[in-house]
Parts: sequence; structure tokens; C-alpha cells
Amino acid sequence: MEWWKTVAPLVGVVLGSLGTLLGQKLSDARTLRRDRLLAQEEAKARLAAERVTLQREAIMEIQHGLEGVMAASELAPGQRVSSEFRAAATQAGLFLRAHIARLEDRDLATSVQEWLGPHQNATAARTSLDSLQDRLSHQLRRLYADQ
Repeated sequence: MEWWKTVAPLVGVVLGSLGTLLGQKLSDARTLRRDRLLAQEEAKARLAAERVTLQREAIMEIQHGLEGVMAASELAPGQRVSSEFRAAATQAGLFLRAHIARLEDRDLATSVQEWLGPHQNATAARTSLDSLQDRLSHQLRRLYADQ
């Protein structure tokens, strides 16, 4: 009896099955690698969008806070500040500093910090605030344009 006539088809089936398994393994590895790369790219895009959103929110909050600080410093002569107002202004100042820390543009953050320091008079404070607000608005427009 010729045994190779019996074994040859079995060897063919086994080799074919092994080839199919190897092909599936390679295909699965490529698919897994591609999915991992896509997930990384999506995560990078999501983080970039979140960073831009955080920067926008910080700039808008800083602009609002600076106006509030300016309004609080423009009290009429002889006008007294209530303790509630003083507490609210202190809390607003803390929130403002937290938003300043979020700014990626360190030069802009330093300028905002410097503006929060003492001023010679209200006119000088308003002039420097207008300049600072322009810089903040420019930065905000750039963030919107980048998206």
C-alpha cells in the first residue's frame, strides 16, 4: 500500500491550516497596530482641542476678572468697601491667579501678574489694562484661528 497517498492530503490540510492561521495572525497584528495608532492620533487631537479650550476659557475669565478688579479699584472718593465686597474681591483675585497659571504664553501671564500689582493712578491703570486686554484679545483670536 502506498502510504504517501494517504498522508499527502493530510499534510496538505495541516499546512494549509497553518498558513491560514499565520495569515490571520499577521493580519490581526497589522489591524491592532493600525487601531493603536488611530487611537493615539485621536487622543492627541482630543488633548490639543482640550488645551485650546482651556486656554480660551482662561483668557476670557482673565479678561472678565481684570475688568472686575479695575471696577473695584475705581471707587469714588470717600466710598467705603463692605466686608462682603472685600471677601468677594479676594476670592475673585484667587480665581484670577489660577487662570493666569493656565496661560501657556508666559510673557502674557507675567504681564497680567504685573498689572495686578499697585498702580500710580486710575488713568495709568486703565491705559495699561486696555493694552493688556488688546494682547489677551489677540491671543484669543489666534486660538480661534488655529482651530
